[in-house]
Amino acid sequence: MNSIVIYRGNAGYLIDPGVFPSEIERIDRFLQRQKIDNITLLLTHTHGDHISGWYFFRHFPAFGHESIAQKSKTVRENDVKYLQSMWRKRGIENTDYLIFPDNLQFVADGEVLAIPPFSFVIYQVPGHSIDMSVIIIPEQHLMFSGDMLIDVPAPFVLHSVKKYRESLKRIAALVKQYDVRYLVPGHREPAHSRQEIVKRIEKEQSYLQELVGKGIRLAEKGLDRDGLKHALYETFPQYARLHSHQVNVQTLLRELNE
Repeated sequence: MNSIVIYRGNAGYLIDPGVFPSEIERIDRFLQRQKIDNITLLLTHTHGDHISGWYFFRHFPAFGHESIAQKSKTVRENDVKYLQSMWRKRGIENTDYLIFPDNLQFVADGEVLAIPPFSFVIYQVPGHSIDMSVIIIPEQHLMFSGDMLIDVPAPFVLHSVKKYRESLKRIAALVKQYDVRYLVPGHREPAHSRQEIVKRIEKEQSYLQELVGKGIRLAEKGLDRDGLKHALYETFPQYARLHSHQVNVQTLLRELNE
């Protein structure tokens, strides 16, 4: 999990603080050591691992895309339950303060906010989740992509394959519009050049195009849901054991049945 602090002087943005107490404490020590006390929290989305540190920094203003407001009470509770289970698997029993952020200030799509030390703009890119967004700091040519464009074999599409594909097109346009040169996803390694960012976009586009195409062709053969699922596992042997691919297949099958 990548929690990010970008700062200048005593002002900084803290993006997606998480996940476990030791990591949250390390963030806090860094802020104190660098004397960063004018802090703004920014969230790419509200899955449990990306909001776990919110409570510890709740006295600072927090911002997220307005699409977060679309999440139902049940979905919000499930996000927190998932996070609680992550902590318990680590042997951390005290999860009482793992709660959904209740002080978020919602930002309209494409709205630019000038808050020290820079300005930032947020765009919704649904697919991984309904509230997935990218945060761009134009002055730094920098994009934070949450749980998209992670350097892994397959993306993780929980909400909608169709929306995810549309969002990849939108991100490609935003990279060009804002001359984005650096990308920091919510997990694994950053991308340090425009070329590498484009490569990640094209890799995810290629995978999803193949998944959707084969899913549609197999569905036209009249296979039932279980038959489709197993066929899509077998058709992609290099991904068959990946949890992300299995989730993507389930998401695609749900959309094909709608």
